[in-house]
Amino acid sequence: MIGNQNRKQVRRLAACAALLAVSVTPTVASGRPAMAQSTVTAATTASAASGPASVTLTSITPAVAVPTAPVTFSGTVRNNGSVRIDAPMVRALIGDRGLTSRVAVSDWATPAGKQPLAEVARTPLGPSLAPGAVATFTLIVPATVISHLESFAVLPVNVDVVGTSPAATSQDGALGGQHTFLPTLSSFKEYEPISIAWLVPLALDPDPALHGMDSAARDAAWTKAIGAGSRLDRVITGTDSTKVTWAIDPAVLGPPAALPAGDTSTTPSPTGGPTADPSTSPAQGGVTGTGPVTEAATALASRLRAAAPRHTLWSFPYADPDLAALLPLPSGKSAVQALISHPSAVDAAIGPTTKGIAWPVDGRLGALRETQLRAAYSSTGLAAAVISAATLSNHTGFTDNASRKSTGGLPLLAYDQALSRTFGQTSAAASGAITIQQFLADTMALLGERPGTPNRSVMVAAPRMFDGDPSVLASYFAAIAQAKWLTPTSTDLLLAAAGAAAPEALPAGTNVTPRTPTSSPSASKSAPDQLSPGTSPLSQASLRQISRTTSAVEGVASISNDAQQFTVRWTDAQQQLPSSRWRAHKGGFAAIEAATQAAVTAVSRQVHVVPSSVNFFADRGVLQVTVVNDLAVPVHDVRLTLIPGQSRLRIDQQPGPLRIGAKSRTNVKLNVTATAAGLVPVVAVLTTANGTSLGQNARVNVRVQPTSTWIYWVLGGLATIILVLGVYRSLRRGPTRASRPAAQELSLHD
Repeated sequence: MIGNQNRKQVRRLAACAALLAVSVTPTVASGRPAMAQSTVTAATTASAASGPASVTLTSITPAVAVPTAPVTFSGTVRNNGSVRIDAPMVRALIGDRGLTSRVAVSDWATPAGKQPLAEVARTPLGPSLAPGAVATFTLIVPATVISHLESFAVLPVNVDVVGTSPAATSQDGALGGQHTFLPTLSSFKEYEPISIAWLVPLALDPDPALHGMDSAARDAAWTKAIGAGSRLDRVITGTDSTKVTWAIDPAVLGPPAALPAGDTSTTPSPTGGPTADPSTSPAQGGVTGTGPVTEAATALASRLRAAAPRHTLWSFPYADPDLAALLPLPSGKSAVQALISHPSAVDAAIGPTTKGIAWPVDGRLGALRETQLRAAYSSTGLAAAVISAATLSNHTGFTDNASRKSTGGLPLLAYDQALSRTFGQTSAAASGAITIQQFLADTMALLGERPGTPNRSVMVAAPRMFDGDPSVLASYFAAIAQAKWLTPTSTDLLLAAAGAAAPEALPAGTNVTPRTPTSSPSASKSAPDQLSPGTSPLSQASLRQISRTTSAVEGVASISNDAQQFTVRWTDAQQQLPSSRWRAHKGGFAAIEAATQAAVTAVSRQVHVVPSSVNFFADRGVLQVTVVNDLAVPVHDVRLTLIPGQSRLRIDQQPGPLRIGAKSRTNVKLNVTATAAGLVPVVAVLTTANGTSLGQNARVNVRVQPTSTWIYWVLGGLATIILVLGVYRSLRRGPTRASRPAAQELSLHD
């Protein structure tokens, strides 16, 4: 740190005198915060996070210590053990030497972190704390015992609980504790502030119930996802008062509207199949009529439109495709292109948004991925990319600025991975006070890397499924407003700076964690990156399956004039599958695929061929097959194909497209030729115009007896029978009268 050495020595002596005075102050029995009776020690104190008691900090006020204000720690203590704790006491221990690097901050955030601390306050919790009981506490640390020797510093803090139990009568060891931080500012400023920008995605929940045909369950899912009290509602509420950039997934504006009756436009395929004319295809957020989904989507759009003047708005491609998983796949580029060109209602519903900014969920960018991104965004243009700063080359050992440029000349916005991870922990389940203090401590350590360097910038990006609690976020941004070393900025200004930056000297993609010169090997021990949640369920096989399922949806819908809603709903469900939201929710991915196939099967099985057995006694003739339509609507363009299992029977000509009325059947006659006798199994296949199978293949058994074989045997048999009968009659009747001798003699005499 920069400062006058003599002035520091004077302040250090004054602080020591103040601490010495505090050390002899008697304990206040009323429960008001009291200073430790012992002198300041250099003992190393570790948090007993897994001990019989746990400490939860609910607030630290003020979040940044200044020379004239005391600091109040509020929280609760829970007895996690099975025996009571007698004479429980909460203590605050603070170091008088600041943490000098981001690595040191990261290390102290863990329960095993060690730093020399001194007790500066304590308060009793009562005579005892029963098993499972919870007690609240308030510790007030006077400003005089907090070191302000430096222009700014991050002091390590441990709030722990001590006491005795029937099994242990000593208070020497802490029964439990919580590590935190206390950033301090002195009365003199010796640093250049850092500009900070915020990026928060507004993405749809990974809930498969949101997709499919209209139903009460689907309405409830949409209300839960975008209505009052939803995760999106909480995020918008918590970030609305701050200069935050919202990256909006167009899918949050509600399901797409059905096409007008008679419109046969093709919806864009999520896997690179036929694309639609954007002027006739359904756009998401275009729900019409009334109902809970329409009301929730309309309310969300109105709310975002009203807040737009206070925020920078970005627009994801439809459904926020998983660029990191899709681009390496052979058909991934066409899948991304289809979703980028998908009609969007965002600008019409909310207002102008910035497009063409790629944000791979894994935060990586190499030369190959940059080439893939440029190709995928060829229709709209690739303006910039959002990546993790930890994946870029780093030559100085310090944290670089957020505005960068790739070796290929692409403007980059590099988010700070550690700060973004901390910001992502602002849910109600996490301790808001701990998260706030760690964020402030890390940014102050970042300041300490190059305190005198002007025009530094940092960007914080929330994870895709960010679920910040509004009350925690309110305290978060209020505390950051006190951080005079942080100056709010916008992503627009960062993008402008990225455009003017010099290209990276080395190829991007090297995984280098920014470090300060005093960092230790423990810096690599970091928690999993919440900005890259799990692996993607997408593969080349799954993309092929999506394409097949989409084709099946279009096929079964093509046989009816009343299937527009079926087509739009289930095609949209397939378009949601390439989304990045399924990385941590592979069960939802599989559920949508299964539900779509079940819907296709339920429709297709209602158009089927009746199995039958037929006797065919001819060389040529007509074979009759019955096709049934159990649907409540007429069907058309149904193709029937008969496939004989043997060459004894030949289908002379397959029938043309069939039309079948609602809840009715039709008899289809086909000309066939028999070539030999025998039993011939014939498979009857029903398909749509695009080859989608309808129903299950039926079997028609045909017993063939061609006339060319058996007719001669029949005629021969008849001739033989006639001959035998003639001989038999002749023999039975005997000789005739004219043939007898007496008759002949009489005739001669006459």
